Amino acid sequence: MLKMLKKAFWVPYETSDVYPTVKKAQQAISKYCEENGYSYSFPGDDEVVIDEKTYEIYRGYQLGSRGNYGIKCREK
Repeated sequence: MLKMLKKAFWVPYETSDVYPTVKKAQQAISKYCEENGYSYSFPGDDEVVIDEKTYEIYRGYQLGSRGNYGIKCREK
């Protein structure tokens, strides 16, 4: 039940037909944060801290997108 209440958002990923590597995911998240004025850091490959909140980074299929890949950040 608590997992459903955690904040999650998709980060814009332009080349959605190509699986996002760790580096590409971090670049997309960096760009998203800079455009929106958020502070960020990457303590691990699949983890990002945005405005002092820690998020898990999911790199994979977007549900309902007909096979496109995406990058999702979900609050830990």
